[in-house]
Amino acid sequence: MKNIFPWIFALTFFASIVSGQTPFDSLVAEREAKLEESLQNLRELREQIQQERSPLVRELNALDSRAEELADKVRQARRLRDSEAMELEALRTQVEARQREVDYVQKTLLPGFVANLDASMSPIERPRLGETMRNYNLFLENTDASDLDKLKRGLALIANSFQTAEELIGGQIAEGEALAPNGRIRQGTFVQTGPLVYFAEHSGEFAGLVDIAGSSLDAYVQPFQKDVGSAIFEVARTGEGTLPVDPTLGKAFAVEQTRDTISEHLIKGGVWVVPILLFALAATLVAITKSVQIFSIRHPRPTVIHEIVSLLKNGGAEEARKLAEAQPQPTRDMLVAAVDHAEKSTDMVEEVMYETMLTTHPKLERFLNVIAVTAAAAPLLGLLGTVTGIIKTFRLMTVFGAGDPTPLISGISEALITTELGLILAIPALVLHAILARKVAGIMAQMEKVAVSFVNALSRRRGTESVAS
Repeated sequence: MKNIFPWIFALTFFASIVSGQTPFDSLVAEREAKLEESLQNLRELREQIQQERSPLVRELNALDSRAEELADKVRQARRLRDSEAMELEALRTQVEARQREVDYVQKTLLPGFVANLDASMSPIERPRLGETMRNYNLFLENTDASDLDKLKRGLALIANSFQTAEELIGGQIAEGEALAPNGRIRQGTFVQTGPLVYFAEHSGEFAGLVDIAGSSLDAYVQPFQKDVGSAIFEVARTGEGTLPVDPTLGKAFAVEQTRDTISEHLIKGGVWVVPILLFALAATLVAITKSVQIFSIRHPRPTVIHEIVSLLKNGGAEEARKLAEAQPQPTRDMLVAAVDHAEKSTDMVEEVMYETMLTTHPKLERFLNVIAVTAAAAPLLGLLGTVTGIIKTFRLMTVFGAGDPTPLISGISEALITTELGLILAIPALVLHAILARKVAGIMAQMEKVAVSFVNALSRRRGTESVAS
């Protein structure tokens, strides 16, 4: 079968040659006809495409324009959404901040204001604001009331208190009861002008500034002197007059009441005040005695030494001794001893004078160590008293607790009294000891100078005599 095809092809080719037409020509003509047909179809297809392209391009351009418009709208919508989100977040933050402010006012400021107002309300203000405050406190306990209603009630209470304060600036008078200094409740008249409240008893027995403690029965009166109290009584009786003004609102009275006398101050210091006072007494007596002794010492004239040596040179030993005895102590004893031994060697005279100085120096410094010991021991005694007082304070704390710091502060202040007394004693004692010790050193230096001058003058005299002989 495979060998048949070449024969068929050869017969066909031979037949075409016989007919006068080659197979290649017919094949080319056939291909050209098909090519022409294909080109015609292509031209028709291109014309169809060209005819259909224009409306499609116009439609595509329209769709592109529409897509661009929609994209712009999407971008605008996104910007609007982002802006609204930012505004919403800012608004949310602002609302939260306002809510925190409202919570702070409602939960912190208003309760603090109400508590302070209730604590500082005067006997004249209480009848006006007391009922309002009770109603406000009852309204706060109402669970059905909203936070806004509670806030409005609180603001109304503040406005009412401001109105009452403005009315009291011009001065108000009201009857009431107050606690007298003797602890009894007295009937009288309250006079209030601004924050100052005064009370005058009906009998005119006493009048003074009121220390408000929370209610009219707790109004404690700090009495003034008779002339000032009579002025308050006149204003309470007639509504006219002059009132004394305390710009400290009673704090000056409180400070004045905390001041103690010297004896009370010392008693508060406890048992360790006694040795401190004994040291102070001993140091004071010694300081006075030694000051009189030391500062009364006078030094001889500078020319006395030369006069004594001249008298000895001229044989006037008695006159020289009398002149030495006329000098102030302690230089007198030293010069008398030097004159008595003037005929002996210079070394002997020097030894005698030095011996007199050694005898004088302890006398001058006697009891000065008492002042020095006082200056050193007084602060230690004060510190010991402070430690003892603090130990007592903490012992009381273990019994009564530390809820109220006032007793603790009071105990520590009393414990520090011994330290205060110790320092008050130690500083002057230290200064006095330094002054007296320096003065003694100056006296001894002057005596040494006199001794050196006498020995030198005596040596020169003997040298002159030996040269003459």
